[in-house]
Amino acid sequence: MALCTAYDRHMKTQMRKTGSNNRAAWVLSLGLSACAPAAIAADPGTRPELLVLDIELTGDLGGTEPSAEQTERLQLTSARLREYLSRSGLYEVVDPAPVQDHIDQLRSQHRYLHDCNGCDLEVGRELGADQVMVAWVHRISALILDLTYEIHDVASGQIAARKSFSFRGDNDASWTRAVDYMVRDLKESSERHAGEPR
Repeated sequence: MALCTAYDRHMKTQMRKTGSNNRAAWVLSLGLSACAPAAIAADPGTRPELLVLDIELTGDLGGTEPSAEQTERLQLTSARLREYLSRSGLYEVVDPAPVQDHIDQLRSQHRYLHDCNGCDLEVGRELGADQVMVAWVHRISALILDLTYEIHDVASGQIAARKSFSFRGDNDASWTRAVDYMVRDLKESSERHAGEPR
């Protein structure tokens, strides 16, 4: 896991430098998917408490800030992500409402909470969560987008899991399918790992 985390941090730095629309970096990020099941299914008898922050939008926004339509889509898919993760049985998804003021304060200080030097861990600790999930969609164009998630371990501050998915279509249906696929992939990866000999 230490090697996985170190390599993942290296890849995240490289993707920041080159831009997440770099296809080679995206392919390499998929190679890290093997790290995710071990982190999620390490103890099948317990379910980690997971704080899921709202999905963020990067890349070509068509302006300096997300439009009203994009903001509504972010809210819709964030709610769906929490709901589907909760229904998956992988996690106890914690309600962010008690720390929403703190989250809003952090958003006023940082453009993105998935890239704020661990500020997301502050709200995770405040809620007593085991892990924090940050997710973002990188909009390359109206046709091509990437969905990426990271799961951060609150106690260690390390990246426990990370993966990216490419999808097509900047609309509600495509975003919803991408989120659904992401949760299915997490669950299937966890089940595959649970069946492996220890």
